[in-house]
Amino acid sequence: MFDIYDLTQKDPKSLQERALKLAEEAGELAQAVLSVTKAPGSEYKAHSLGDVREEAVDAAIVALSILAQASSSREDFDAELDRLMVLKCSKWQEKLSE
Repeated sequence: MFDIYDLTQKDPKSLQERALKLAEEAGELAQAVLSVTKAPGSEYKAHSLGDVREEAVDAAIVALSILAQASSSREDFDAELDRLMVLKCSKWQEKLSE
């Protein structure tokens, strides 16, 4: 698997540039989903579920690079990713249990 932390350190983008890139990737994901679900005005784009998966991964990679850039070290990145995934998934589980 690729090392998001190392790739982030090699990429000179600023935190602001990464956040804007994430917005761009989220828009591309939304376009693919709209096309696949045949939302009015989006059918002509002819995206597939494969396109949805690809755009979802693009967005996830950029989001993880933001976390990596906001971390002080690889260990901090790994620990924060683990901590936040547990925390956020637990909150999601609580909502589903209500």
